[in-house]
Amino acid sequence: MSEQDELILFRIEDSVGIITLNRPDKLNAVSWELAAELSKLLVSLRYEDEVRAILIHGAGRAFCAGGDVDFISGDSERPMPGTSDPSRPIPRSQRKTPGGPFFEVCRQLIQVDKPVIAAIHGPAVGAGLAYALACDRRFGDTTTKMAAIFTNIGVAPDCGMSYFLPKIVGLPNALMMVETAKTFKAEQCKELGLLDELVAEGEAYKEALSYAKSLAGRASVAVDMARRMIHMSAQGATLEEILDYEGIAGVIVASSNDAKEGTASFLEKRKPVYRGN
Repeated sequence: MSEQDELILFRIEDSVGIITLNRPDKLNAVSWELAAELSKLLVSLRYEDEVRAILIHGAGRAFCAGGDVDFISGDSERPMPGTSDPSRPIPRSQRKTPGGPFFEVCRQLIQVDKPVIAAIHGPAVGAGLAYALACDRRFGDTTTKMAAIFTNIGVAPDCGMSYFLPKIVGLPNALMMVETAKTFKAEQCKELGLLDELVAEGEAYKEALSYAKSLAGRASVAVDMARRMIHMSAQGATLEEILDYEGIAGVIVASSNDAKEGTASFLEKRKPVYRGN
């Protein structure tokens, strides 16, 4: 299979795993197959020690134009519960979780247990916006456009949109975005908090990669555990639960080689050299 036929491209640069959504002719719209490959890759990266941070971006003119309309409409080879002919056989696993790997991508963006940075240009709408919101930080350029576009085509938000959106833009703005499905330009996205960093056209990938590399060069065990605890808090852990987990995590992190290096470098007044273990 040639590179242009692959739905997902992956390479490692300076301990950053770079994921490219590779359906540029479809503005990287997420098909069932692409979602399945992406979720499996994220699962594997959790256990890939060479990768200390992850960057995700899109090939061509877009980050991601959402879910593939052929699948959503029920007209693809794989049936879609609710829109396909009811007489078509649907796999048992899909009946229990109709979104299948589309939803699993969102779950694995968190459970990968490493920082995930999004580099966004062009449209990031629907599922594409949901995936971007699940990332730790979003770098966009002046071509960026974002929308919770679901109700424009008569469907409800999915892929974790309802979880992440109100946490990032606040309840009133989240309600406005899902109810109107309005598209926002780059400056508006920055004002709403959908983008964390707004850079010049064509610069989002470079800036996001630089940031990801800076994280990859840090004490990875500590960074990953800190990330995990913030997500626990965001998902509703109580203060007592967080305090208990911080105690446990503190012991785990303190036993790492990087913790010893960090302490030694501080006492010796030099820059630490972290190795991610």
